[in-house]
Amino acid sequence: EVNIKIALNREMTEGRLAQDARDALLVRMTDDVAELVLEDNRLQALALSIAEKGGSAAVASYVRLMETFEASGRLDRKVEGLAANDELLRRAAEGRGLTRPELAVLLSTAKLALQEAIENSSLPDDPALGSDLAAAFPSEMQRDFAAAIADHQLRREIIATKIANRIINRMGIVHPFELVEEEGCALGDIAAAFVAVERLLDMPAIWTALDDAKIAESVRLSLFAQAASAMTSQMADLLRVTQTLSQAGPVVARLEPGVDRLNASVDGLLSPSVKRQWDMLTQQLLDAGAPEPLTAAVVRLFKTDGAIGIVDLAERRGDDEVAVTSAFTHLGEALGLDWAQTLAAHMSPGDPWERLLVNSLARDFQQMRLTFLAGLPKGDLDAAVTKWLADHAPRVAQFRATVERARKIPNPNGAMLSHIAGQARGLLGR
Repeated sequence: EVNIKIALNREMTEGRLAQDARDALLVRMTDDVAELVLEDNRLQALALSIAEKGGSAAVASYVRLMETFEASGRLDRKVEGLAANDELLRRAAEGRGLTRPELAVLLSTAKLALQEAIENSSLPDDPALGSDLAAAFPSEMQRDFAAAIADHQLRREIIATKIANRIINRMGIVHPFELVEEEGCALGDIAAAFVAVERLLDMPAIWTALDDAKIAESVRLSLFAQAASAMTSQMADLLRVTQTLSQAGPVVARLEPGVDRLNASVDGLLSPSVKRQWDMLTQQLLDAGAPEPLTAAVVRLFKTDGAIGIVDLAERRGDDEVAVTSAFTHLGEALGLDWAQTLAAHMSPGDPWERLLVNSLARDFQQMRLTFLAGLPKGDLDAAVTKWLADHAPRVAQFRATVERARKIPNPNGAMLSHIAGQARGLLGR
């Protein structure tokens, strides 16, 4: 209500809107305002349900997040009624997670931290975020007072609030803050990466489909969690290929055409080992009761993992995205790195430090291939990969044997993947 009146007060002061007309407009918009408020409440309740579904396995991550908030002065456990670490971890050992009231404290704290970080960045100044600002107002105001909304004196604060809400509501409480530690970047960079990936992958369409689907709530929450995991991986890719990511608009404009082209042909570009992994995930989701179209949309987010880095490399080299993808896949399949990357991306250890390790390794298995391809001379990349594999055949065979031994381990772990990554860096650096 306050934001609406601030926008309309200027219209009245400058003589474009009479008092009676303003009052009548406020009455007409009552139901629309109520709908906006109720939708915000629904999404927060959904975010709590997604967080609650993590159960006891997520407690260690929430403990780490509490420590982060305490260190920054954002959280006082005694004031908020949150237990000490040993009590929370004991509860997790007994198979119990955080309660909804406890999660609500972390949810609100996370949103406030993100909101402040966004306000202190240049992200709200991105012209591409005009739609986020407009969406905070009823449709009649969007139609008749677009200029008043665009020039709102609280423009930056409204945009920051909207984006912070959406990040936590859709990705969960932990992912954004773990990405900060994983990639060593600022929280404002995470927000910019979220907005860019959201648009590159058309995430709003997937979220709307998940919201509207007539399915069991447990299945819906699982699909939301999978989508958030895939999106986190894509955000990490974007953070690694951009030196600075203060605003999303220019990045989207540069990468979107190539990402769209790869997305349209991704099924024909996957290596056999990667295709098997995602076919297994597809079947698991279908067996759990997920509808086929939604399952396909969510799994497709995983299938396109790496598209952002490949499109960036193709643009820098002046190559075709499909050709770069073929060389990328050829190298990954020949060395077994496709398998290692997919395994790391799909692992979710309970220990937050272990999870940071495997998430980082998933990015490393991708980044080392992109770096290798970037160093090859201009020309046919796939042919250059074939020649390199032949020139280094003995070392390639030795490395491949290590990977094959790892594939037979019944319970793979971060230490195993870390060893493979170290060996791969040495091999590809030759």
